[in-house]
Amino acid sequence: MEHFQQVTNISKQLEELEMLQSIYPEPGELVVHDRTVIADARKFVEANGNTGVVLRKISFALQVSSVEVKFTAICELPLDYPEESPDIFIRVDTLHRGNQRQLNEDLEEFILETERGEVCVLNAIQWVQENIENYKHVEEAAIPIKVEGMKDEKSKLEKFSRLWILSHHIYSKFKRRDILDWSSELKLRGFSLPGKPGIVCVEGPTLDAEEFWNRLRRLNWKKISCKHREDFPFPDVKWKPKNLEERRKGYCFENFEELNFNARGFGTGREYHMDLGMLQKFLEEKGFTDIFKILLGVEGKASTKQD
Repeated sequence: MEHFQQVTNISKQLEELEMLQSIYPEPGELVVHDRTVIADARKFVEANGNTGVVLRKISFALQVSSVEVKFTAICELPLDYPEESPDIFIRVDTLHRGNQRQLNEDLEEFILETERGEVCVLNAIQWVQENIENYKHVEEAAIPIKVEGMKDEKSKLEKFSRLWILSHHIYSKFKRRDILDWSSELKLRGFSLPGKPGIVCVEGPTLDAEEFWNRLRRLNWKKISCKHREDFPFPDVKWKPKNLEERRKGYCFENFEELNFNARGFGTGREYHMDLGMLQKFLEEKGFTDIFKILLGVEGKASTKQD
């Protein structure tokens, strides 16, 4: 069955590519990055998969131009596409970098909603054509400079905070990269758990933790909130906690990492959820016995699975 599915997937990719070439036939409109990949894919399909050909990802650039809009779509098709979502990046020279980034994040959300098994590159291109005007007039968010309340800011320098953030979901590779990059830049510790729901925990100096949260919430989310916050005096270097409860008043994580607890796919696009029982076990081992209920509103049951 798996072999048959792979032949079906590659066949659909070739059919969609031919359709796109018929829609964008002018020289330079659709440029395949490596035509030997296409030749190998055709051999694979013609032999019904009974060949020694090593399949590689089909990738191409699509130049879309009209009176209203001009952009480049860089497309890469995973071997399992359309069972798996394509990677499409839109480059628009006339857009601010922040607006272009928002366009790509929203496009990814649109692709994620596409039914698995259905080709969607053309639909994605049409979505960009229909919506790109909305991003031309959006100014990049300015970060306000606070003049008042400097005393409060000074006091925050001496504080330590841990923020527990809950999102409806975290699928976007752009957002996941931002979370890792910002935590590294701000020297915060903690973790992120992608999937549905999405969870992020950051700990460190209060000003840096708040800066992380301010950046994160400015992104486009279906729903996101800081569900819980812990504030303490900044721990002394020589401070040694006597138990797990005391340990929460200082760093509980050695670094910042993206967790993966037996991700399982469901629904459309690339939707997936993690094993929440493993999350509960992870939190309990760190001393956060109350956090699961605070975040998700239910009592958790720790997983008995071994790593």
